[in-house]
Amino acid sequence: MRKNICDMNEELFVSMMLKKELVPLDAARVAEERRYYEMTPSVEGKDAAIRDLAEVYADAGAYDDAIAVYQEAIQNPIFKEYRAGYYFRIGQLNEHKEDFDSALVAYLQSLNEEEFDAYGRYWQHNNVAFCYLMKKDFVSAEKHCLIAFEADDEFRRRWIHVEERLRWNVWKNMGVAMEHTGRYKEAASFYTTAIKLSDGSDRAVVHLRRLLNRHPDLAVYWKESVEDLLIYYNVIV
Repeated sequence: MRKNICDMNEELFVSMMLKKELVPLDAARVAEERRYYEMTPSVEGKDAAIRDLAEVYADAGAYDDAIAVYQEAIQNPIFKEYRAGYYFRIGQLNEHKEDFDSALVAYLQSLNEEEFDAYGRYWQHNNVAFCYLMKKDFVSAEKHCLIAFEADDEFRRRWIHVEERLRWNVWKNMGVAMEHTGRYKEAASFYTTAIKLSDGSDRAVVHLRRLLNRHPDLAVYWKESVEDLLIYYNVIV
């Protein structure tokens, strides 16, 4: 039986962030970061200790412990200006846990806390869009993709030297939103752009490949674009 094309679990393995190889928890490093946090008088130093400690836990796969570090810091009024970043990182850690409901809550809280610069807004809205995709709320996902595009455009107007490949994620996410709302030609276009901007990312390639396999007529229509990908990016679709 053919799978439901809106089964987002099928999409998960190509859409998730690449998982890092886990390392044993370094108890000595944990103690060191906690000591530094207590000893340093500056808020900046304490923030650095919080982030370093959370990453020690995250590197070991102890995501709940890492989240707890940020949640404790969020309750401390001295870190008010850092809360948006803490919530954003909590969202990423929940993504590693494949808990997209909690990730979405954290990302939205990050948006509520502080107005990031254009680069930060791009990632906030891109990641919110991804979580909405996993919840099959394609309308909300598309809305946040559009905001991410605007933030990306603003960032690149200010920093014209930035490599274009950094922004491919939102093209892939918009492609998923388009595909699962029946706009297949548009989806193919967004996936193709994601492939080009990412120099042939496997995730974008697999999305396009599956779309064309599901819709053979579209594959014929998209033949020239696919051949261009093969020539310029060594991508076989």
